Amino acid sequence: MRTVGEAGPKIFSVPIILNKHGKLIETNKHRLPSMGFAFAGNVFAGQTANGLASTCLQNLLVHGEFDDGPTVVEVAELYARCAAIVVNERRKWDGSDQHLFDGLVFGRDRPEAPAQAYEIRVDLDETGIAVGSAIELTQVTRGGLAALGSGGSKVTEILDKIVEAATEATPAIVNPLEILRQVMNDPDVPSVSGFQQFAVATPSGVELRPGLRPITFEMANPFPQIGPSLLTQQRFEYQILGFDMGDIGNVGKYFPGATYFASS
Repeated sequence: MRTVGEAGPKIFSVPIILNKHGKLIETNKHRLPSMGFAFAGNVFAGQTANGLASTCLQNLLVHGEFDDGPTVVEVAELYARCAAIVVNERRKWDGSDQHLFDGLVFGRDRPEAPAQAYEIRVDLDETGIAVGSAIELTQVTRGGLAALGSGGSKVTEILDKIVEAATEATPAIVNPLEILRQVMNDPDVPSVSGFQQFAVATPSGVELRPGLRPITFEMANPFPQIGPSLLTQQRFEYQILGFDMGDIGNVGKYFPGATYFASS
């Protein structure tokens, strides 16, 4: 299913805040490193599930002393429950399968712990009720690749071709962003399009990052008498969700581009 626009966010940094009642109406807060949520599929359902879960995660009540907060699997299980709630609510009005989506929760239990990732799945049981589940993606923890959504089978097809073409002299090299670009440009997968979006699970929390992509284009040679009529030029596209950073502008005196991810 294609969305109306191609710039909708599908990756989110999820704040996690522990709260402890203080005197009168005062609340003491302890902010933990953020985790991340991404999804493929129905935009309304995915974004609504994220809004529901992230609101809960900013209002966690602690009895006693502040601790390390919820683990990645506990956050993933929350997202699975919220995803099922949202899909069931939407299916009251439209009983089709168009509200389903696949999600991904990722982050670290503690700053020194390894990054983890869990797939969030929403399936319909025999009675047509949506049921959510969280499945650990162990290959991601080891630095592997995971594909969600309608482009997953195309990713598998591309990976199989890379492995088949590998030899001892030229071993298989997997570039996830290049594979994503191939899927996005493939006319056989019209449901995958738009712009690449990036997030990194650092020890201090999940960070969303702009994309920096080289663009090659041709321009007329202003001096054709001393060269070809067309010249190949390259510029860099620096964007967030497909929107040019130059159009967004600064935040006061600050440029919102301290980090970036080199996209394909």
